[in-house]
Amino acid sequence: MPTLNSMRTLDACLKSIRSQNYSQEKIEILIVDGGSTDATKQTAEKYNCRFIEGEYRDNQEPRKGIGLLNAKNDLVAYIDSDNILPDKEWINQSIKPFSEVSDLTGTETLRYGLMPGFAYFNRYCALIGANDPVALYLGKSEKLSWLYNEWQITPVKEKHDGYFIVEFNESNMPTLGGNGYFSWRELMLKSNCQPDQYFHIDVVMDLVKLGYTKFAMVENEIYHDTAASLNKLTSRRKTYFKTHNPMYGNRRYLLFNPAKKSDVYNLFLFVVYSATFIQPILFSLRGFFKKRDLAWFLHPAVCFSFMWAYSVATISLISNRLNKNK
Repeated sequence: MPTLNSMRTLDACLKSIRSQNYSQEKIEILIVDGGSTDATKQTAEKYNCRFIEGEYRDNQEPRKGIGLLNAKNDLVAYIDSDNILPDKEWINQSIKPFSEVSDLTGTETLRYGLMPGFAYFNRYCALIGANDPVALYLGKSEKLSWLYNEWQITPVKEKHDGYFIVEFNESNMPTLGGNGYFSWRELMLKSNCQPDQYFHIDVVMDLVKLGYTKFAMVENEIYHDTAASLNKLTSRRKTYFKTHNPMYGNRRYLLFNPAKKSDVYNLFLFVVYSATFIQPILFSLRGFFKKRDLAWFLHPAVCFSFMWAYSVATISLISNRLNKNK
């Protein structure tokens, strides 16, 4: 669990983990901190966590890699400090597939839950199943949207009690690897998991490329208390895009692959939809009649704002690269 001044949510997060109906002696919580100046460390110690000074203040992804390298147990889980487990059986549900299915690479929570008291943007992200509407339109959302009853991305290979099995490849893998993701530590160490190369989606893609393609989607939820507003959300995504740009650097997973015709087409549609507002409004209405929540109606504004934020970030990156090449 990477942290940086995480006091707003950390106590509730750790309390939900320590309240699980699962042997606490088997749970090692690694807090990999980026230099907090609040009471993050004291809270971690309160819940008997290992506290690691992880550095990388402005990038939590390398700290996730540090956590993996320091973990001791067979299974590793990626739970962020703004995640809250909704019930006491959550860990049991999430690890059950490992004991029932051979050759399983990992398990992922199916949905983001709508926690009572959530602000509008928290509910909006939970409803669409992603923190970014671009992932939704590219068909790569990390969770299932509340608009749908059934899994949308890939065929379901097997159905079990409480979960189902899917197989991912380089073309169909969604943005999984965090917010309730479990995997074997031994497998994870086969990925390019050194801190400077670590990004949670990329290390899962590394495993898929190595042939570890079987995953279980667990039919439970996880709360994600992002405390986002429209301004914060777009600002975060601009920073994310510049820091983890999938077009440059060492990214192995491409949310948008310019060589893939379907990605180009779907991104084009996202831009058209966002600029004209009509489709996002219709989407909001569909969502509202499916699950009554006014947060659906943030969708047109969020789509337009993200389109603008990514456009500005892309222009900035291209300009910087041109200036460096002069």
